This record gives sequence, C-alpha cells and structure tokens, in this order.
Amino acid sequence: MIPVGFNKNRVAKALAILLAMATMSSSLLADGLVLPHASADPIKLPVQADVVATSDPSARLKVYVGTADLCCAGRTPIAGRYTMEKTAIVFTPAFGFDPGQDYVARIGTEETKTRIPFQIAPDQEPVLAAVTAIFPSGDRLPENTLRFYIHFSVPMQPHVAFDHIALRDASGVVDDAAFMRFKQELWNENRTRLTVLIDPGRIKRNVATNVERGPALLAGQEYTLLVDAGWPSADGMSHLPAFTKNFTVTAPLRNRPDIGQWEISTPCFGTKDPLRIVFDRPFDRHLLGRTIQVISQDRDAIAGPVELAPGEQQWTFFPDEQWQTGGAMVLVSADLEDVAANNFRDTLDHVQSDQAHGLATLTTPLIFEMCTDDTNHL
Repeated sequence: MIPVGFNKNRVAKALAILLAMATMSSSLLADGLVLPHASADPIKLPVQADVVATSDPSARLKVYVGTADLCCAGRTPIAGRYTMEKTAIVFTPAFGFDPGQDYVARIGTEETKTRIPFQIAPDQEPVLAAVTAIFPSGDRLPENTLRFYIHFSVPMQPHVAFDHIALRDASGVVDDAAFMRFKQELWNENRTRLTVLIDPGRIKRNVATNVERGPALLAGQEYTLLVDAGWPSADGMSHLPAFTKNFTVTAPLRNRPDIGQWEISTPCFGTKDPLRIVFDRPFDRHLLGRTIQVISQDRDAIAGPVELAPGEQQWTFFPDEQWQTGGAMVLVSADLEDVAANNFRDTLDHVQSDQAHGLATLTTPLIFEMCTDDTNHL
C-alpha cells in the first residue's frame, strides 16, 4: 500500500530514470558523464583527447527539455555554450536549468546516441496537500450554524468534495443529507478554500426537510466534521491526509446581532494601544475581515492590521499611528453575519420576523481619554 501523501507519479518517473540508466552500456557509465546539481552547473562529457581536438561538440552532446520517452526527434535542443577541456566536452546552458523541470542529455554519435534523463532538485520541498484550518474554529457552535470554510495548503481537485467530507455524530453515524450539494462546488478562485453549507432546509423551522429529517445539528450533542484521506491535489502530486474537527452544539441563534451587546475597549489617545471588541456570539470569519472599519470623526479610514482570535468572538485592531484627541468611530456593515447567517437586517429563520431592511451600516463612537502611566488601558 502506498501511504497517503506519497507521489505515484514521482515513483513512476524515478523508475523510468533508473531503467534508462540501467540500459546504458557499461562504456557510457564508465565515461563518467557529470550531470548538474544546481541551475548554473554545466554538463561534462568525458571524451578522448583526439575527439576534443577534432569533433563538433554539439554532435556528441545535446540537451533537451522534456522526458526521455518524448525525446528527441523533431525537437530543438536548448541554447548554451560549449567549451572544450583536455578530456571533456562542457555544456553550460544559456539561461540555467530550471529546478523541477525534466531534461534529457543525448550523448554519443548518431549511431551510438543514448538518452539520459535528469532533473535539478527544486529549491525547496514541494507543499503537500493538507487541511490547514476549518472555520468556525470554535469547539462550541450553535445548532443553526450554516457555513463551514475548509482551507487547504494547495489547490485541490474539484468535483469530488463530498466523496471526502462527512458529518458524523458521537455514535459514529454519518448524516448523508446534512450538506447542500451544488452542481458547482463553492471554491475560492485558486481552490484553496471550500465553503460547505448545512442544508438550510434542515435549519429553518417548519420547512418540510426539517420536519421530516430534523436538524442536522442538535443542541447538547457532539459532532465531527470529517475530511477523509485520499483527496488528490489539483496537480495530482499529493493526496490529503485525514482531518477532523470535533465540536459541541449549543442553543440556536435566532435573533439579529446587536452591537449594544459587544464589549468595546477604549484606548488612550496619544498611544497605539489596540482597540479590542469582544462579541456576544461567533461571527462569520471571512465577513469579519471586511465588514468592520475604524474611522476618524471626519470619517477618514484609520489604517492598521486586524487580528481575529480563535473562535471568531474577538476582533482586535492595531492602529498604525497614535490615537488622536477627538475620538473615533467603529463602522460596521449591516451585511456582517454571525455563524448562523443572521445579519443586522434579518435572521435566516423567518418563522420569527424581525427585519430592518433599510439598514446599511451601524456606528458606535469611541471617546478617548488621557491615561496615566499606571492606568490599565485594556
């Protein structure tokens, strides 16, 4: 059995190279062809002294891009410079050899030519397929959680996601109807993040699917989101090892978010103390990154990086410049959703109507104060 992450293509390529080398005549092996180990290294072909003096070096040594099985008829050898040493033909490529690229050195005369494949090792080890994170990242999630974001280390093969993703309860039973299955999977542009949705029909009350099958997640129960082993990367170079996310389900969130329930720190002016917001519930990880902004009293954006704590219930802003007198404001888009897809305008579950359709943004003022050196700012 080939272990997970092991590359079948590389095994095949290595065997092909060994086979090609095994078929060389003993005289060619004895000739001691020197292959490059780095991009700028030359290739050296030992020859007799009289050959150095009388022959065209390119007739005895050419280098091609590609694999040995496709070389070399009809192909153009790579450009480079030939020099002659006392007992060797030396070929230096014009632009260096590319790490990871397949090459073939064709040596010998037309009657005795032999093809020798080689490759410069990549400058760094290739990145293997792996799950790097799953959001929401907390281990306690509400019963009506809608989305999971699965992040991968490399682009993944599409159209096979639900051959490898499953929701399993504490007794080991897999719910094969938990997720929405779209014709087009919900990938980001480079296929390193997949959005997986719990079927909304299992979340909304009084909907036929919910009535017939019940919620996919039940408060008080424990579940595992499983990403099974064997999912190939987009380039086929590696396969995913298994990854699991275990979590406990809490009561559902059925009301709209309210910034009045947030705990917002007040930094001191004249400092670069961080502004920290602690939420009353977990919010959507990716919406948090673009729906909260800090602005001045003149409504100019205040620059600085943001850090999200595990669990997506704490947002921290680090200003690039010192806080100024006069205060500032936190500007929140009404599009921000909690993990149950409730935003400031409406809830996902319409059994309980609590809508505010015209709302676009919310603001909360920050009044900065002078702090003494011994004041505990945060």
